[in-house]
Amino acid sequence: MKKKKIIKISIITILSIITIIYLSTYIVNPNIDKIPYSSNIYDSNNIKIWEIITANKYRHEKLEIKEIPEFTKNAIIDIEDKWFYKNNWIDITAIFRAIINNISTNQIIEWGSTISTQVIRNNYWLNEKRTFFKKIKEFYLSLALNKHYPKDEILRNYLWNIYFWYLNYWLKSSSNYYFDKNPKDLTKAEQIALISLPKNPIKYDPYKNKQEFKKRFEIVLNSLLNDKIITKEEYDSIKNEKFVFNENHENKLPYVIDYIKNSKDIKLTSKIETTIDYNLTKKIEETSKNSIIPLIWKNVKDYSVIIIDRNTKEIKTMIWWINYYAKEWQVNMITSPRQVWSTIKPFTYVLAFKNFWYTPETTILDLPTQFQTNLWYAYNPKNYSLDYKWEVTIAEALSQSINIPALKVAEKVWVWNLLNFLRQLWITSLTKDQDYYWLALTLWVWEISLYELTRAFTIFAYDWNFCDLKIISHHELESKSTKDHNNFNDSGSSPEWQDVCKQIIEKKYTDMISYILTNRYFKLNEFPINWNLDFENKKVFLKTWTSRNFKDNWTVWFTNNYIIWVWAWNKDWSEMKWVSWASWAWEIFKNIVDYLEKEQNTSETIKIEKNKKNYLEITSPLSNSIYKIDQTKPIETQKIKLDFSTDLNYSSYKWFINNNEIKDNFINIESWQKEIKIQLYDNNSKLIKEETNYIQILEK
Repeated sequence: MKKKKIIKISIITILSIITIIYLSTYIVNPNIDKIPYSSNIYDSNNIKIWEIITANKYRHEKLEIKEIPEFTKNAIIDIEDKWFYKNNWIDITAIFRAIINNISTNQIIEWGSTISTQVIRNNYWLNEKRTFFKKIKEFYLSLALNKHYPKDEILRNYLWNIYFWYLNYWLKSSSNYYFDKNPKDLTKAEQIALISLPKNPIKYDPYKNKQEFKKRFEIVLNSLLNDKIITKEEYDSIKNEKFVFNENHENKLPYVIDYIKNSKDIKLTSKIETTIDYNLTKKIEETSKNSIIPLIWKNVKDYSVIIIDRNTKEIKTMIWWINYYAKEWQVNMITSPRQVWSTIKPFTYVLAFKNFWYTPETTILDLPTQFQTNLWYAYNPKNYSLDYKWEVTIAEALSQSINIPALKVAEKVWVWNLLNFLRQLWITSLTKDQDYYWLALTLWVWEISLYELTRAFTIFAYDWNFCDLKIISHHELESKSTKDHNNFNDSGSSPEWQDVCKQIIEKKYTDMISYILTNRYFKLNEFPINWNLDFENKKVFLKTWTSRNFKDNWTVWFTNNYIIWVWAWNKDWSEMKWVSWASWAWEIFKNIVDYLEKEQNTSETIKIEKNKKNYLEITSPLSNSIYKIDQTKPIETQKIKLDFSTDLNYSSYKWFINNNEIKDNFINIESWQKEIKIQLYDNNSKLIKEETNYIQILEK
């Protein structure tokens, strides 16, 4: 009697425990976290460029359950859990089969898993060693899982966590990786190939273990035939299909992806739609390489290109250099600071138009000139051509990129004014004060990035408005640059990145620069007809420069449709050999223009009359020159020749030293004479014009 009572109490206790455990499943809500999505980058035509792997562990692209091919879904359920939609947590048949197989082999080879138990395992102890205790817990949580989630949700979570090897999770990433296709485009044979992998991805690796993969594929195929998922005709067709696995897993546009990954302004999301045009970029790569290859023997190595759709402000092409995967010089040359030489000149002249009412017809003397630095050193600039044009218009000076007139204008504009103007254009690389940059800011000395300068030139392309450039479509960037420049609107809030535009300077002044730099005739005194940048039938705004030692050169231009910047250089700063000023970047540029702008857009013939101004200028000694007395030579042999240039009609002239007239064109270096003056007179001895220079003579 006592024994029966004990048995009864034990049964009641066991049933109570089972009941409590069962009821607890209504309270316990298993955590079924999803594997994080990787960031998938697409071009403007929805061509996938690359998949940025999350934490260097996950390739996982979003795919909704309704987007899964029905055949894939049925095949996975058939292989993994035939009674998935009927069982609540475990498959009793599978468990008994696993027990029999484990006993017959004297080792644990099966666990009788269902899709529900695999969801738990994938979320709680993925890739951990299996134990009996974990299996019990797995069964319990599987039961709870089925109490809280519908079957489709459980299936979706299971599918999201299936591992296909090479860091690929779930169908979309794996189908792109193995077959370079979207899931909807996979054949049935390719779908079976993919679902054959998760059983043991290492063992069935189709690249390295082809025979094992083939065996596993045939096992799955036969199972699907036996379970009537496929017909005999489908079976024969699938078995005879030849697989073409994707062997190319290189980034299609590595420089674009590198830019996105390292940008502080771009937030990585599961899908990033860029403005980049993949097909156009590949064409530009081909065009640029074809221009460079014939020059390799001249030590011509590299290039960078940015192409912007002028109408939408979208970056369509961004290329760093010819070989991204080379181990040396792995640097983004589009965002890295480099010396930009005379490409600053248009900004100098536009300020002269605004502040001093200059026009393209205003004349400037291009003669030897000496400038004094803030440390009292003498600076004697030279033109790139090493000659002098005498009297030139601003149109000629800018279009032919003559240095000395640009420096004269910069001195009048003031460096601090030019520096502030460039900073308004988001050129943030210029962080020093005006004394640091000095007049050389307008010529070549200081470094800014290709991206910054391209963006700054939008004030000419967009008729006086400065506009930010887009590389992301349909996304609002959490942009530091936008936040730093929230003065773009009156409210002080950050505007949407793609809509950032602001009036910087009046249109009439930028129109003058465009008027000069779109006219081929202004350049003809310096450059020949039919040279690489002579566009007879196209109206092209362009500005160029070339370093004197031929280490690099730039070209920027825009038409009605595009803004393009081409920069050619050697990353190791080695000099090219026997390369003319008209080759390399300019040849690439010419080929790009001819490809993009096929329609003829006849350039207007523009003639310009100089605002004739009579000039008088002392050419020797140059103003602010410093001379030293040589103590080793007789004083009477140390002389300075006086000379001047003018287009005035005069009858006589007089030289003055410190207001004392002298009769000779040579002066001795023997005192602290500082002021040198010349006066011109007509036939009636009437003063026509005078000019004064200041020099300094030191005893030691």
